[in-house]
Parts: sequence; C-alpha cells; structure tokens
Amino acid sequence: MSAVNVLLVEDHVLTRMGMVMAINNNKENYKIIAEVGSVEESIDFLEQNHNVDLVLLDLMLPDGHGIEVIKYLRKINSSAKVLIISADNDKNNILQLMDVGIDGFVSKFVDIPTLFLAMESVCNGLEFYGKDISEIIHAVLTAKTAAEEQFTDRELEIIRLCSKGYMVKEIASELNISNRTVENHKNNIFKKLGFNTTTELIRYSYEHGIIHN
Repeated sequence: MSAVNVLLVEDHVLTRMGMVMAINNNKENYKIIAEVGSVEESIDFLEQNHNVDLVLLDLMLPDGHGIEVIKYLRKINSSAKVLIISADNDKNNILQLMDVGIDGFVSKFVDIPTLFLAMESVCNGLEFYGKDISEIIHAVLTAKTAAEEQFTDRELEIIRLCSKGYMVKEIASELNISNRTVENHKNNIFKKLGFNTTTELIRYSYEHGIIHN
C-alpha cells in the first residue's frame, strides 16, 4: 500500500498520543500529517491541505460535532476516507453519519489490531464497522424497515414533509394533490399509530429511523 496521509482529529491529548504512537510504530505506511483537536482546527487544515487520504475522526469535539468536519471534507475532497473512532454510539448519530458519507466506525475501546484492520479496510475501498456498531446498525435498519412497511409510499412522503415543517397546503402543493387528500392521508397515518398530533408522528419517525435529524 502506498503512503497514506492521515489527519487525526481527537481532542483528548492522551488518547491522541496513544494513537500517534501506535500508528508511527506500525509497519504499514501511514503518515500522520496533522493532529488537531477541534472542528475549527480541522476545517482550517483541510482548507489549506487537499492531500489528506484518511481522516481519523472523533465525534464529540470542544467546539462542535465531527459531522461538521465530514460535511466540509465532502465539499473539497470527496475521495478522502473517513473512519470514526468514538465512544458515541447513539443510533441516530450513526445513521446520520452514514447519510453524509463515512467509510467506517469503530469504538474507542477497540484494540490496536482492530483499529489497523479498520484503517486498511477503508483505505482499500471497503466499509468497516466494529461489531458493536454493526449490531446497532442492523437493529435500527430492521426497525426502520418494519416501521416503513406500515405506510404507503405516499404516506411516507407526507411524513417526511411533515418533519420539515410543511403545513397541509404546502404538502398539497409539493405533491400536487388536494388539501383534503393530504388530510385523509394524515388521518390514516394517525389511525395506524394511534396518534393525534403531528408532533407525536415526527417523534415516532425519528425514533424509528424513518426520518433523520
């Protein structure tokens, strides 16, 4: 494998030192070209350096969330790989990260061989998710499929527009249907779920992965 330029984004100094030592001592040709500890530092570096091949990214940073780094990276360097290394395994965060484009996710508690297996996999164009993360993804996607199967395609469209704050008239205009048809679909959705309000519907949809933040 040719030299891989690595940007390490981790705000905990001891954790960062340990990762740097492990990477520098590894026989594979990984080169840490920068270590940063915040969203701002990450974006500043990426703005000036477009030669990053792999970003090792923590999510919970002092000035924001790692997803901000990913969104910026995808605008300027779509080929760079992103491997999340984080203790934050919230299911909604994981699905949102997959939507914006990550290549892998491992827990901070994995051992060194697993970390390098993950790095090698994503650098070779393969996705890699640690066992615990894979189990979460499987459970969420299974629940999402079961939830979505309750609804027609039109009902799912209406649910997603409701989540964006669209009112009945706006939904009708967007879908080119009448206000009454929208109301009928919403009533059918409420009956299926036993809900009475759009707020309850949106909360359910987020919790079951039908819609994301």
